Amino acid sequence: MKTSNKQGFTPIGMNEYIEKHLENNHGTKRTEIEDGLKTALRAYKAGMKCACGNPIWVIGSALAGNACFTCITGEAHPDCDFEIDEAM
Repeated sequence: MKTSNKQGFTPIGMNEYIEKHLENNHGTKRTEIEDGLKTALRAYKAGMKCACGNPIWVIGSALAGNACFTCITGEAHPDCDFEIDEAM
């Protein structure tokens, strides 16, 4: 098992997350979420940080702009929230 630098997240593959997102967000276009995730993942891999200095949350950043979990949700820590496995 990989050691995560993003404690508290549940890793999920990009395609699996896209399917879950589409099931729960009718009307969202596949290309919209897929393009957003790919863009956020590239930014994460390039070392993009949130304005607060923390690593960006790829899933949240796909829709809300490049920011960390706390800045996007207002919660201190993820509680098994999903994060793309490549960002773990």
